[in-house]
Amino acid sequence: MQNSTKPELTPAYFSGLVQSDGGFHIAIDRSKSNKLGIRVTPKLILSQHISAKSFFKDLMNYLGVGHLITSKNEVQIVVNSLPQIKQRILPLLDLYPVRSGKLISYLKFKQVVEMMELKKHLTAEGLAQIIEISYDMNLVSQRKVERKLSLLKSIGFELGVSVQNPILPTLPPIDPHFVSGITDGDGSFFISFKANRRIVASFTVIKESSCKEVLTELSEYFNCGAVYDLPSAASRFQVENLEKLINHVIPHFVEYPLHTVKKEYFEIFSQVCHLLKERVHKTDEGLQQIIDLAYNMNKDGKGRRLTKEEFIQKMKAQTST
Repeated sequence: MQNSTKPELTPAYFSGLVQSDGGFHIAIDRSKSNKLGIRVTPKLILSQHISAKSFFKDLMNYLGVGHLITSKNEVQIVVNSLPQIKQRILPLLDLYPVRSGKLISYLKFKQVVEMMELKKHLTAEGLAQIIEISYDMNLVSQRKVERKLSLLKSIGFELGVSVQNPILPTLPPIDPHFVSGITDGDGSFFISFKANRRIVASFTVIKESSCKEVLTELSEYFNCGAVYDLPSAASRFQVENLEKLINHVIPHFVEYPLHTVKKEYFEIFSQVCHLLKERVHKTDEGLQQIIDLAYNMNKDGKGRRLTKEEFIQKMKAQTST
């Protein structure tokens, strides 16, 4: 039975969610509002599936800044006010920093915000530096170099301008709330059904390769699991050992709860893991119980090739080992 009391949001959880679902962006737009003809807007954007809309409202209230944008399948919190970023977002992320490749993006984002506080974006040289930083701050970017060169040329810096890179700080150990935040973004609890009634529970977190170090930190935090490189310029942290899941992974999320729909998936996952430990799936009744619990837990069963009823018949027909 779910606890009706909502778990408390914390700065470290927010940082973990930003690590997964957040993006730092400096919008550079043509504008007639100033003499240089270019407007600079810093933005923090958090994105989740539309099912997180209620939670995002709570998160926005916790932050006390930003506005909500919704579409058919997505909900976003956007913070694009310079004072709000400076007064609320930067202090949170300075105290509980994002990590690895995302930290580099954050530090460059912060560098631009601080330059704007000093009005440097209103000078040609300062604006040129901001343009250089904004086009370099995200390791994976679809921005075109041609547009950057055009912007720089328009303010008299056709050859570009030198920019001092921020110094990477020494990071504190990974925080437990951060772990829950990153899981609410990029984590997954999954029950897979194999031949001969073999059932495998797995907990995974997938990140782009630039943030692989975070996955190594997760492995060290949980004291289990392994990190694998994937073909798609990404890496995966994975735990499939049932004993490790029960003794290392599940206790963490009991103590440091999730906030999105993944909280419901975790509760099902935890129940299935304990049933597997008791080997109840070796009986038809136990197998039925586990399939009823787990078959539709992620995205209502989408991605499963068989319906639940077809799968139950197939599994029951197999000989247990």
